[in-house]
Amino acid sequence: MISKLLRKWVFEKELDKSMSSKQLDASFKISKIAILVDPITAVDSRFLLNLAKMFKISELQVSLLLLNKNAELEKQYQQIFNPQEVNFWGSFKGELLNFCESEYDLLINYYNKIDHDFSLISVRTKHKISVGFSGADERVNDVVFDFDPKDKETFKKELLKYMNILNII
Repeated sequence: MISKLLRKWVFEKELDKSMSSKQLDASFKISKIAILVDPITAVDSRFLLNLAKMFKISELQVSLLLLNKNAELEKQYQQIFNPQEVNFWGSFKGELLNFCESEYDLLINYYNKIDHDFSLISVRTKHKISVGFSGADERVNDVVFDFDPKDKETFKKELLKYMNILNII
């Protein structure tokens, strides 16, 4: 319980720092994507990896992190969030730290619930722009979609629309 409160405090502190440091220039284009996925959304990895085609990048430039254990989906994802990689003070280690320390152009927060661990991972993942869903802490996202994440076709269409509006694909 105390560690959850501490993580919430760490998240709030890091959120302020993250929001103040975001900058995009006119030449910005998406070349590397990180996707955080809650298995409750029931999105298979193939759908998410196919987003690479939409951005005209290699699937190798898309990193997926499954945020909870799920026997059906575990085999499909490169990385699975392990709560043991977050210490009492909210510091990351292991694969989670490696994932967050990589530099990404786009972060897709594919979850729609308030979870301070999910939000802390989102804030700590180095990215230039992020998208996510209402229901989650909307402060971690630059673009927020207000529909069910299980509606994959609407997500694909809306993501493409907003990225074209921002002229970054």
